[in-house]
Formats: sequence, structure tokens, C-alpha cells
Amino acid sequence: MYTLTITFVILVSIFDAKCDESGDDFKARLIALENKLERQAVQIISLQKEVSTQENTIADLKEKVDAQDNDKKKMEAEILKLKRESLKHNRIIKHLLKLVKKAPIQQNENVVDKNDDERVGVIQKVDNLKTLDKKKRFVLDMVETVAFEATIAGGNIAHHTHIDDKIVFETVSLNVGNGYHSGNGTFIAPMSGIYVFSTSVMMIGANSIDTGMHVIIEKNNAEIAGAYASNKGSYEHSSVTVTMDLKVGDTVAVTVERHDDITFYGDNLTSFTGFLLYAF
Repeated sequence: MYTLTITFVILVSIFDAKCDESGDDFKARLIALENKLERQAVQIISLQKEVSTQENTIADLKEKVDAQDNDKKKMEAEILKLKRESLKHNRIIKHLLKLVKKAPIQQNENVVDKNDDERVGVIQKVDNLKTLDKKKRFVLDMVETVAFEATIAGGNIAHHTHIDDKIVFETVSLNVGNGYHSGNGTFIAPMSGIYVFSTSVMMIGANSIDTGMHVIIEKNNAEIAGAYASNKGSYEHSSVTVTMDLKVGDTVAVTVERHDDITFYGDNLTSFTGFLLYAF
């Protein structure tokens, strides 16, 4: 009987110990789950803030797009108005010129009659209308132009460019007509005409084998003009300007030629610019 009692006590002790261990494990898992839920709650709050920020950004962009659409409509309406006024002035000029022909000036300079006064007044009116018409056509020409300016800016450096690589001028300060594409450094003509292009490049250092720098301005992958410099120190600079005729869709870019493994310096000291001189 005594032996059975001792055995029972031992079994009860073992059972209580296992229950205690199971309770500790359960509490540990519960605490781990609570911590995980807290972290997820923090992540959810952060994502909600990010979504709110993106929604505000989208709303701002929509407002800007709407404002640009309104400006475009106003500009188109103004252009249409100016064209109509130009046509009206042309008709008036033609009519006044007919009147001028019907009112010849007297051959004798000492003789001044009513017809002379009328003709002088008509001529002055014609000149005024021509001047006004030229100003209005100049405004139209300003709307329909093309110009861009792009640089390698700030601390950006174009490292290890090789032969036939295009130089990408990623920072665009002007792009009227949206002809220049900063993603690949290529200008695509949106209008046909005579264009002027210029590039100015600064070379930084040189590899130990080739110390020269040679870049070219290409039209449809064909060389038009080039610039060369030989590195004799830390920096060397060169530039070239060229005039060419382009059709809609023709491409212009600055590429590396002959000399290999060149590094171009940024800080707006390496640039590419162009503009439409005359449209046809």
C-alpha cells in the first residue's frame, strides 16, 4: 500500500510539470502572435499613409493636366482668332490697294488736291495693317516653333562610353515641341525645316591606352559634324555647331566616334541644344 501511494505521488508530480511546460509554450506562442499582429498593424498604417500620399499626388497631377488642357484650348482659340484677323486684314489690304490704283498722284508736285490726300491716307493705313499683320504672324510662328536644351547635370557622370554609344543628356531645361527624348538622348524632328544643333562636351580623365575624345552629331545615324580633344590633364573640353535640314521623323543625336572608353563630366558642362531656324 505504501509503495502504491509513492508511485501515485510521483506520477502526479510528472503530470503537473508537463502541464506547466505546455502552459509556458502556449504563452510564448501567444506573445509571438501578439507581436506579429502589432507589426502588421504598423505596416498597414504605413501602407495606408502611402496610399493617401499617392492619391494626393494623382489628384495634383490631374489638376495640372486639366490646367494644361485649358491652356491648350485657350491657345488654340487665340490662334484661330489671330488667323481670322490676319485673313480679314489681307482682304482690307487688297481692297485698299485697289483704291490706291484708282487715285494716282498728280505729276506736278506743287499741285495738291483731295485725291492726293486720300491716297496718302490709304497708303498709311495699308502700312499700318501690314505691320500689324506681320506682328500677328510672328506670334503664330512663335507658337509653332521647336527648341530644346539638355545637359548632364549635377554630380552625374557618363562613365566608360564606347564607340557608337549615344551620349544621354538626361536633364532637360527646355523642350518646346517635345522633340528631344531624354531617355535615349535622341532628337526626333516634329516639323520639317532648317535646324541648328550644338553640343559641348567635357572629358574627365582618360584611360591609359587612348587619351583622345571624338564625338559627332549624327543625322539618321550618319555623321554630319564632329568635335575632338586630346586629354593632357584632368579635363578637356570641345564643342561643335551644325546646321541641317530635317524632315518630320528624322533623328539627331551625339555619339562617340573612333576613340573608346571615354568618361564625360556633368555639372551642366556637357550639353546638347537645338532649335528650328526656318520651317517649310
